[in-house]
Amino acid sequence: MPINAGAGNLEGNAPNKMVIPTFDGLDVLPPVFHIADLTIRFGWKPRECLQRLFRWKSHGKVKEMAGLCGIYANIATHQYPNWELGFRMVAPTALVIGIEILRRAGWTTQIPYVPTVAVSETHRIQLAEHFEILVQPQEWYSEIVDGVQSGEGIALPHLAPAWALADLIKREGWCDCGLGPDDIYWGMVTEKDQIDWANACTALGLGALSMNPDSNRTDYGARPPNFASF
Repeated sequence: MPINAGAGNLEGNAPNKMVIPTFDGLDVLPPVFHIADLTIRFGWKPRECLQRLFRWKSHGKVKEMAGLCGIYANIATHQYPNWELGFRMVAPTALVIGIEILRRAGWTTQIPYVPTVAVSETHRIQLAEHFEILVQPQEWYSEIVDGVQSGEGIALPHLAPAWALADLIKREGWCDCGLGPDDIYWGMVTEKDQIDWANACTALGLGALSMNPDSNRTDYGARPPNFASF
């Protein structure tokens, strides 16, 4: 005997009511999204958004970014999300600084456990999964404004390498910051980087500080120095 489609289905759904699959929508969501995107894209009310997110999280389809309320990664379509995208959604002043910048520039092979991100004290972000947060006053942003870089395909702005090094040395000093002069591939430093260093030292109040404090060393033994003198 055929089943009357207008009489509902075996799971007790209301007659003629369209049943949306549990994971419907994930295929059109970006790799990292905000809960508000669900309302904007699908017209879902807050309660339905939370219900969907609960189902998706329960099945391992999305992952919430701890510390940043409302930010989720779409694991269903991107297994390794770029969390910097989510950070930028809630903290427009977020700026990548520290050793991670030097690693990306090829200046060192040291890999920080997590990247360090500076945020303005106005955002009230103290902790965020996948990042070390450094809350900075507005005065700091004014000092480093000339060293900020961004570009296509980069989720968060960042300090130029020489500026990142100067800022790191000012805050923590060599070795205490996790890097010593021997950890830097000085041969990767360009003339422009040297100019950036001089500008950074002026802006940060470091004076005429040598970029490489070991440039005059001769006690390297079998290991040749990989830097110029500057």
